[in-house]
Amino acid sequence: MSVASVIPPPPKQSFLGWPLIDRREEFTKLLAQPHAERHRIENFKGETVSLPILRVPINLPKYRIANGRTASAQQEFAATHNYQPDFFDSGDPELEDIQQSQHQILQGMVKEEGLLRKFEVSANKQVDPLLLDENGFVLNGNRRLCCWRLLYQKDAKEYGHFSHVDVVVLPHCDEQELDRLEAKLQIEKDIRSDYTWDAEAAMMLQKQKLHGFSTAQLCQLYGKKKSGIEDLLAMRNLAAEYLESRGKANTWSEVSGDKYAFQELLKALSATDSASDREIIKHAAFSLIANSGDAGERLYAVIPKVKVHLEAVKAGLAEAFPLPPSEVDEAAEMAFGSGKPEDIGIAAPPPAIALVAEIRKDEESLEKAREVVIQVIRSQEEQDREREAADFLAKTLKRANTLIQNAVGHGLRPETSIAGVKAQLEQILSGVEAIETWLAEKEG
Repeated sequence: MSVASVIPPPPKQSFLGWPLIDRREEFTKLLAQPHAERHRIENFKGETVSLPILRVPINLPKYRIANGRTASAQQEFAATHNYQPDFFDSGDPELEDIQQSQHQILQGMVKEEGLLRKFEVSANKQVDPLLLDENGFVLNGNRRLCCWRLLYQKDAKEYGHFSHVDVVVLPHCDEQELDRLEAKLQIEKDIRSDYTWDAEAAMMLQKQKLHGFSTAQLCQLYGKKKSGIEDLLAMRNLAAEYLESRGKANTWSEVSGDKYAFQELLKALSATDSASDREIIKHAAFSLIANSGDAGERLYAVIPKVKVHLEAVKAGLAEAFPLPPSEVDEAAEMAFGSGKPEDIGIAAPPPAIALVAEIRKDEESLEKAREVVIQVIRSQEEQDREREAADFLAKTLKRANTLIQNAVGHGLRPETSIAGVKAQLEQILSGVEAIETWLAEKEG
């Protein structure tokens, strides 16, 4: 679906923003009047400015479409409504259909975040002005504006105090300066609590693609290390691949709760040299993410175990997804390697790319792979526990011997108290006698 060329209706007929010429004329008229109240903005274009607070109709401003907070949600909205992926990026933000779509996204946010419940109490009124650019697009306060519009439309009498809102109109500046101000006013104080990890990544990617920010500039803008931003964007790429593999491209709400899973997956991949092994690790992890409840513990704790037990995982998958020789792709084998595991009693798997193709063939195959991976990890951990239990006696005696040698070396001094020493020694000797008796029977 392409962006429709919907001409904005006259101001009083649209609830989603006056036409540009009318917005500008209203600002010019209001700014010519004396103003008792002003709003200070620090570090705007390198200085502190004091700007007049204007009172405008609630339907005058338009939502800012290049909004960092909604970048991820916009992609999902376009995907779920069968719009073109660049519906929001390439369309004219003045258009009614784009503004209406943004209004729907914001409406979902204000309900989820409790903002609507807060302002439903009519005693809660506007405190801080909305911040608009020179053309009347909301830089800071999009969610509040959406909330107030919903309430005013619901009951104009009860929420009559939202018929007009306080705004501050910024002087002329470019998009990068607007982004810097957005980061200062909004991101710094609430990115940790209000932004999902995928939304934060989408916001940074948006700044790079649309407004030309370098990674170094993003570091400065958001107070993050270069490695942190690079990892976040790499995690997002993995999540995008995961969603595409499941036929759910850009439905970011599917992965918003899986930050640490993708973080651990990135670590595992970064620590793996073999391209074929990375493919197996990645798609084994994808199978776990698809239904994390089956893993039996926190997903981010399970994914690293795929790498730890990789050879067993590869062998288990190869056994579960046998391929006839004719299906082995020689070109894939050259690209990804043969992926042969150590001899652990199971046939070596086929080339990784062919095995991955089988795993991701359909939902049933994904479920089967998930069961295999979980079963292999549990089996390997049980073997580890058995080995640890077998070595328990020797390891414990080794630690006890170390402590006794320390007691002999440092405790046999004239000033050392002997209170309780005899009782402890009797217990130790009794224990040693029991172990010797058991050992004699074992050696028997």
